[in-house]
Amino acid sequence: MTLAAPNSTTSTESSDARTDDPRWLLAERVAESPGFARSPRLAQLLLYLCHHHLIGNGSRLSELTIATDVFGRGRDFDSANDTIVRSHMLRLRQKLEAYFREEGAQEELQISIPRGRYVPSFQVGQPLAEVAEAAAVIPPVENDVEIEPAAKPRNLPRMYLAAGLLLCLLGIVGFIGWRVFSESHPQGPATRQLWKQLFPPHSTTLLVAADSGLVLLHGITGENTTLGEYTTHDLHRAAAEAQGMKPETALSLAGRRYTSFVDLELFDRLTHLPEALSGSYSIRYARDLNINELKDANVIFSGSEDANPWIETYESGMNFVLEDNLRVGQRGFANRNPKAGEPSKFITGRAEYGVLAFLANPSGHGSALIIEGTSVAGTESASDFLFNSSELESFLDSIRRPNGSLPHFEIIFSTQSLDGSASPSKMVSWRVHDR
Repeated sequence: MTLAAPNSTTSTESSDARTDDPRWLLAERVAESPGFARSPRLAQLLLYLCHHHLIGNGSRLSELTIATDVFGRGRDFDSANDTIVRSHMLRLRQKLEAYFREEGAQEELQISIPRGRYVPSFQVGQPLAEVAEAAAVIPPVENDVEIEPAAKPRNLPRMYLAAGLLLCLLGIVGFIGWRVFSESHPQGPATRQLWKQLFPPHSTTLLVAADSGLVLLHGITGENTTLGEYTTHDLHRAAAEAQGMKPETALSLAGRRYTSFVDLELFDRLTHLPEALSGSYSIRYARDLNINELKDANVIFSGSEDANPWIETYESGMNFVLEDNLRVGQRGFANRNPKAGEPSKFITGRAEYGVLAFLANPSGHGSALIIEGTSVAGTESASDFLFNSSELESFLDSIRRPNGSLPHFEIIFSTQSLDGSASPSKMVSWRVHDR
């Protein structure tokens, strides 16, 4: 059985352009594999992306076109509130990795989709020139010609399998050795020092996900809520400002337990850190938290202050503070102490902004990490920097104290939103505290 790319061009011209292309045959084999057979929507998504790429139409692939063509969303699709494309793209990347790691390990070509993009990439196990030459000599296929199934790749010799098992064993031994080394050398690289401070042994770090239901209420009413209202779960004042909607309907929408997919991606990355041992962290929804839990805890917040109101408790010690004037539609970060040449406010317009802040807990015990932005793309820009090992290590190493410990700091980034995702970001400014 061959799965068709959903809602994609199926003309004779486009079919002929890909029928015998080894890349398309690979995409079909992957889509028909047992792993993808259990996820037909992911198989459709894969074929849709490969189809448009192979017919030279990859430039039209965006979160909006995928949402409308593959998932049946309307042209009013809002990527900020509907994460169906991102969630499926994450699962698709994971499925592809699993396929080429297991049942497709012998394929000569491999498919990957770089994070933040939708155009598939085909990697080869032989020189690119040979693959290009092989693809170039494939003759055009007439409509009435029966296409023979692509030959399945031969099994690799047993020695290759033995070598692979040996490499896996060496990898496991190396990982165990690295963990033992890291535990016995607390003054390791600057990045490791940061994570050790946030995930100290014999302690539980709180990972607090944003409350997107609250953001929905703010958008409906044009009113922000206070931390006091949020902690007492009293949102009636804001709900009363809803236009064209009953207050109880607005409250019902605000009560829905939504969070951003960027938060899920962030927490997935955090919980896979070597320092984040099982039982050393607890993932919490912002609405379920109380102030007593924050007093002495290490905590990581994702989302801006309007989606994670607890950030307000740390803002007195911050330089870059979110300001959101819903009535005039102005959103940005205030720069409380501008340096020479810096603006007093970083206002959204041509750019979105993200802030990464590593701060002391107000009680003086523990630390907090805040990843927030003026939009999903802004938050994502700060998150991407946090997991860019070379850039983060370079910055942290430049601010380390003589004894190797890390001071607290803030960084503000600028980026652009491309279909809800962050384009490459730029570090605009930073502050170092208690150095």
